[in-house]
Amino acid sequence: MSIVANSLLVAGFLLAVIAAIQVVAAKGWLPESSLLAIVGLVLGASYVVIGETAPELAESLYLVVRPEVPAEAYLWIFLPPLLFQAAMTADVRNMMPDAAPILLLAVVAVFVATGLIGWSLAAVSGHAIAICLLLGAIVATTDPSAVIGIFRDLGAPARLNRLVEGESLLNDAAAIAIVGVLISAISGDPANAGMGAAARMLGFSFSGGILCGYAVGRGVVLLLPYVNRLPVAAATLTLAIPYPLYIAADQMLHASGVIAVVTAGLVISALGPTRLTPRNWTHLNVIWRQIAVLAGAVVFLLAAVQVPDLLSAMDGRDILYLAVVVVAALVARAVVMFGMLPFLNWAKLSRPVENGFKFAIVWGGLRGAVTLVLALAIAENPALAEADRRFVGALAAAFVLVSLFVNGLSLRFVIARLGLSTLSRQQQVLQRQAVLLSAAEVETAIAELADDFQLPADVAKAVQQEYQADVAVGAGADPFVLDEALTERERLSIGLVTLATREHALIPEYGSGVISVHNLDAMMRNTSQMIDAARQEGRVGYNRAAKMILVRSTGDRIAHVLAARLHMRWLLARTLADRFELIICRRTVLERLLDYNEKSLKRLIGERMTAVLEGILRARLAAVDEALSELRSEHADYTRALERRLLLLFALRRGTAIIESMKAESVISAEIAIKIAATLEAAWEANIRRPAFHRNDPAGTEGAPAG
Repeated sequence: MSIVANSLLVAGFLLAVIAAIQVVAAKGWLPESSLLAIVGLVLGASYVVIGETAPELAESLYLVVRPEVPAEAYLWIFLPPLLFQAAMTADVRNMMPDAAPILLLAVVAVFVATGLIGWSLAAVSGHAIAICLLLGAIVATTDPSAVIGIFRDLGAPARLNRLVEGESLLNDAAAIAIVGVLISAISGDPANAGMGAAARMLGFSFSGGILCGYAVGRGVVLLLPYVNRLPVAAATLTLAIPYPLYIAADQMLHASGVIAVVTAGLVISALGPTRLTPRNWTHLNVIWRQIAVLAGAVVFLLAAVQVPDLLSAMDGRDILYLAVVVVAALVARAVVMFGMLPFLNWAKLSRPVENGFKFAIVWGGLRGAVTLVLALAIAENPALAEADRRFVGALAAAFVLVSLFVNGLSLRFVIARLGLSTLSRQQQVLQRQAVLLSAAEVETAIAELADDFQLPADVAKAVQQEYQADVAVGAGADPFVLDEALTERERLSIGLVTLATREHALIPEYGSGVISVHNLDAMMRNTSQMIDAARQEGRVGYNRAAKMILVRSTGDRIAHVLAARLHMRWLLARTLADRFELIICRRTVLERLLDYNEKSLKRLIGERMTAVLEGILRARLAAVDEALSELRSEHADYTRALERRLLLLFALRRGTAIIESMKAESVISAEIAIKIAATLEAAWEANIRRPAFHRNDPAGTEGAPAG
């Protein structure tokens, strides 16, 4: 059998094994990472036996157990898509308030772990301090995939998930940079050795990676609107980013490829939703999630298969050294969480982190694929002595197994003991209200379905009662009444945050060129401010943040002065069009929020609070109408031209969608559909440019582009 055929056979075998592991992991018996490690260990350990009993099968497995590729290639092949997907799907808005603790965990904690593990191991093992520090750097990087799934299954607080996810996005870069400096020192390269060289290298690596990734991310964001109507092309565009960016930053610029890929992903995550329709953005995320799941599972399995070979060099003394490494790693994380993190709160750089969170993060710092791959790379590095290679590789691999099978398997118990998965009385009541809300929607759907199929009303009623009983059992008994469990202030805060979050989700629906991305970004930022203000200050903060977007900017006033004195009307046209789009879009969203408040929030927070929220929304609506009336009175002709353009663009976009649907359903022929679509597209191009500002010519079309 040829090498290509063997490779395809092995690839199919790996995918089938991973699928089986994911099915078993979904049962909740063991975490997926632990199952991958078990299967990898079994395959690696049984290779010799398989070679004696089934030579043909062993020949195929040889590509898995003894791959003829350098271990570093695993990083190049699998790390970029894993990091890019993690960054692109990260909730940047929610992570920003915790930027300080995330950076502490992602950068400072890596240095603390490297130093403490290295010095402790050197004190008991007799190995050179540089070799022990190298091991410390390798095991300092954490693997979120091994722990986030457990957190989510148990319903751990969202902030705990964000801290762990944020840590994992950047600590790989710090660990890899430290490993590079230490290898240079060990191999006798004086130019790149020493503390000063390490600081310079790390600083350049981080800053260069950030600049490179930001530039590429912004470039992709600029291109996304042009492929908005082609979701496959949008996915292809993002697929083209991670590998070239990682290689260019790492090999050509000598910056951190990891940081570059993460930065690009974060930029796209922050700005991408306003450049694509919500449906296309979801499609993009689904594709990347599948890629990341497969890449993570494959690299972990391939690395775990080679662990038995690394562990074969261990003896009794290494068990003692492993215990030292495990204890030192836990102590290092505890020092950071309990010794350094409180200073961020004292300096007002972060909200306090609960002790339960700290314990969970200390115990949940599981190691995974990156640590294994780095261990394999060290074991194959000819720049190091063979004894040192075996020492570092074996202890690093053993440490990963300990973290997976000791920390990983006990993490559920630890979280339960800490009470992190236990809901407060307020949370219980609120979630029960949400369940009741969903049950009411299902009851309505049952009645409508029975009516559509002409089924007996008594059958529908019986099904509704049976469903209600099942939901009541699942939700559990609730001894609390809504008014007793939650204060009015708490319910109001919950309602305001819910409305602002809903508003944040609605805004991207008005993209596709109708509302400029500049305005969409401004409104998204404003709703983020509203969410944070509502959480911290309630109604006062929410209203203050909501009013900010209606305040006339300095640029607006300057544009009016320049138009009046220097006749520079193009700038005034741009600012007036921006303001008009902001007001119109905000007004449309507010009308939808009023409907959402009445139909969805009433059973969640109570009728009284729903009425209060309606009053707040109507006050916002009145302020928007006042701003719109002011704009119309000051610039009646130009506002009318903008209204005509906006309505026409919506009509053209809706008409195009209807024609495409009719074509797909064979209501009209492809030829007719193409002709109509071409006509509508020409009309779109003719009207996409904003009208120019001419006092006596509202129909003028020479002016600033839509931006």
